[in-house]
Amino acid sequence: MNFSKTSYAGTVEILATDVFQAIPIKVAGSSVVKAGTPLTAAGESTTGSGAVGILLYDVDPSKNPNGAAVVQGIVDATKAQAHSEVTYVDALYSALPGVIFRTNIGAQGATGATGATGETT
Repeated sequence: MNFSKTSYAGTVEILATDVFQAIPIKVAGSSVVKAGTPLTAAGESTTGSGAVGILLYDVDPSKNPNGAAVVQGIVDATKAQAHSEVTYVDALYSALPGVIFRTNIGAQGATGATGATGETT
């Protein structure tokens, strides 16, 4: 019997709470798409316009294109942008009214919160 070992890094948690709603999505592409990436209905990466959700976990479409896109909940925008390497633009906030993007998660370094409408507090 032959065995092969594949090592995976730990998952990145982009959510700020454990209460969220996600929809299944088929992720497009041939390389790993990282958690925190905004996706269109076609499963393509976007910075905001046309987004239907935020990818919940890393997906390698060449091995398994099935993923989950967060459509309602609170996302740690700082962590999600850093991991996905995608800079969110204002169009994303209006495209996803059910998602609240927080930037002040954690005890130190609070920078305010950005809501679905783009306001900063």
